[in-house]
Amino acid sequence: MMIEEATVVEYRNGIAIVQCYAKSGCGGCVTKAACGTKALSALAGEKIAPRFSIAVDEPLNVGDKVKLGLSENTLLKSVFLIYGIPLFVLVVTAVGFSQFFANELIVLFAILLFTGISFWAVRKLINKYSRQVHFSPIFLGKV
Repeated sequence: MMIEEATVVEYRNGIAIVQCYAKSGCGGCVTKAACGTKALSALAGEKIAPRFSIAVDEPLNVGDKVKLGLSENTLLKSVFLIYGIPLFVLVVTAVGFSQFFANELIVLFAILLFTGISFWAVRKLINKYSRQVHFSPIFLGKV
C-alpha cells in the first residue's frame, strides 16, 4: 500500500476534503537537473494540487495532516487506463489505417481522431469508477 500525506482543507459530517502537495524534498536529490517531476512541479506550482473528498471515522479540523493509503493494484489499474489504452489505440490505429490508406494525411487524421476518442472514453470510465470504494484512497489516520 502506498501511503501519502495530505492536509485537510474542509471537514463536514464525516467527509473531509483533503489536498496533497509535492514532497518538500523534491528537487533536493542528485538527479534534480534531469528530473521531470521537479520540472513539472516548478512549472505548475501548488496551483493544481489535487483536492478530493474521503470518508473519515474521526473528527478533523482544517489544517490537520492525515495519512491516506492507496493500494498498488489500484495504482496499476489507473496507470493502465490512463497510459496503456490510449497508447494501444494509437499504435493499432497507425498500423491498421496505414495498411488501407496510402495517404499519410488520412492516417494522421484517423490516429488523432481515435486516440482522442480513447482519451475521452478513459475519462468517462475513470469518472464512473472513481466513485467506487476500491478506486478511492483510504483514510489511515492523523499524522
